[in-house]
Amino acid sequence: MRELYLLLNLKAGVFLKSIADRRARNIFKNLSSSLIFGSVAIGVFLFSRAATGYLLQQQHIGLFLFHRFLSMLLYVFFITVNLGNMIVCYATLYKSEEVGFLMGLPVSHDKIFVIKFIDNFFYSSSTLFLLGLALLLGYGSYFAMPWHFYLLTLFVVLLPFMLIAGTMAVIALMLLIKVASRIGIRWLLACASVVYFVAVYAYFTITNPVHLVQEVMRHYPDVNAYFGYLDPPFVTILPNHWVSEFLYWTISGLPATAWKNIAALLGVLALVGTGAWLLARSQYYASWLLASEARFVPKAGIRRFRFRMMEFGRRAVFEPQTDALVRRDFWLFFREPSQWLHLSLMLMLLVVFLTAMSSLDVVSAQPFLRTISYLVVFLFDGFLIASIALRFVFPAMSLEGDAFWSVRSAPIDPQKVYWLKFTTSFLPVLIVAELLAVLSTSMLRDAPVVMAVGAVCTAFMVLALTGINLGAGTYFASFREKNPIRIASSQGASLTFLGSMVYLACVVLILLSPLTRYFELAMIHGPKSASPLVLPVVAVGVLSLLAFVGSTALGLTTVKRDFSYTTS
Repeated sequence: MRELYLLLNLKAGVFLKSIADRRARNIFKNLSSSLIFGSVAIGVFLFSRAATGYLLQQQHIGLFLFHRFLSMLLYVFFITVNLGNMIVCYATLYKSEEVGFLMGLPVSHDKIFVIKFIDNFFYSSSTLFLLGLALLLGYGSYFAMPWHFYLLTLFVVLLPFMLIAGTMAVIALMLLIKVASRIGIRWLLACASVVYFVAVYAYFTITNPVHLVQEVMRHYPDVNAYFGYLDPPFVTILPNHWVSEFLYWTISGLPATAWKNIAALLGVLALVGTGAWLLARSQYYASWLLASEARFVPKAGIRRFRFRMMEFGRRAVFEPQTDALVRRDFWLFFREPSQWLHLSLMLMLLVVFLTAMSSLDVVSAQPFLRTISYLVVFLFDGFLIASIALRFVFPAMSLEGDAFWSVRSAPIDPQKVYWLKFTTSFLPVLIVAELLAVLSTSMLRDAPVVMAVGAVCTAFMVLALTGINLGAGTYFASFREKNPIRIASSQGASLTFLGSMVYLACVVLILLSPLTRYFELAMIHGPKSASPLVLPVVAVGVLSLLAFVGSTALGLTTVKRDFSYTTS
């Protein structure tokens, strides 16, 4: 345990030293982070409190239905934490230079695993944990809960819930790397995608939110009763169900029943934690060797698809400088396994989301419910786009690495490099975003006018989010960090993501009232023209252009600085 204590103490010392850095750029980053984190936390708190009050007081859905909706959100939260930890785990536990250094020390492999897992968990889940805290404060303040409720829920319920998701992710990763050495990474990725797809699709198919609402509302106004018999047996053994049950029974004044769910959470955490440690003792070093030696890549005899048109030496498509930069960025992306593996997982999530949307039918709903349904889908589209931009656009400049001095010393305008990165990022993201916007809106069976509004707003949204992530990624560039996943999980990346969330919230607020009015008129007079929605679309466009111009100006100013300054 002495080695574990020393290494953890060293990690804490490095973290505190980075916070205490008094350079102007670092101070600005810390102050900006505090300001935006604080603003977002306040906004999430107010939203949580207002949404709880609206659903319970104005829509009268009752405590049971409210907590079942909360359980569904927690399931999505669990999958998000699980996927995030698995992706970052690959970089932290297997591709980090620090792991290679630690493997050469007289420290047991299971202790190295524990150290890097803790590092990975707080690196990838700290932002989600803080947002969960803000949501909890808003929820608890509505019910006027005492101070000890927050401490109990935060550290005995929410933290174990997230640790279960993270621990299951690292167990799965170790097993997947072992399996990949036998069946190949392509088959493994296909199998993993199917598993996640089935997990999400089956959950929402089994729970069937629309059917649940109909069954509970049949008992109106007695909607505060406990309708546990409506829960499918499979759902009752999931951690998100235990969290929502703990909150329901605590609010209902039955702490003894609530504690049963805490016992279930802690018991499962102990079980998966022990399983991860035992697996690490026998398999972590072996799986690290497989990842380091890349044995899980298909054998040399297997033919693989090659992008011959992008190979250097072939006939140029663009003018020489642009052509060389495009080919270089292409191979820079696809020769990093974590990049295209991550891209595959993101595309799989898009497919899962679209499949889930196909089962919803809100055409016959009330105007405000139709508006909320549409904006929830639109906001989730925006969240996925922001996630894609954060993972692939934000690290774009940092991936130039230490060799960026050669680009700066070449006879090429650094602003041209910046605009080229923007173009090659904007176009693919725009295609994916428009496809997602059109398909998700059509699956809600909304009018063509609403589909057109969504498509136009999505284009503005892609422009703003791509500009924000590239501009901020250039300002917070870390040329010493070689792993794109860790770059996209850094403090600067978290700050950028929160800024993107603020932008998305503003877009939703702009569209909320006009869309509600449009659906009200459509219900009374039939489909209407798009004229009531022109002004909000213009407002979204102006906001997006302002975000794009501001972030681009920051990026263009930063990229012209001396390279030694940006790497300091």
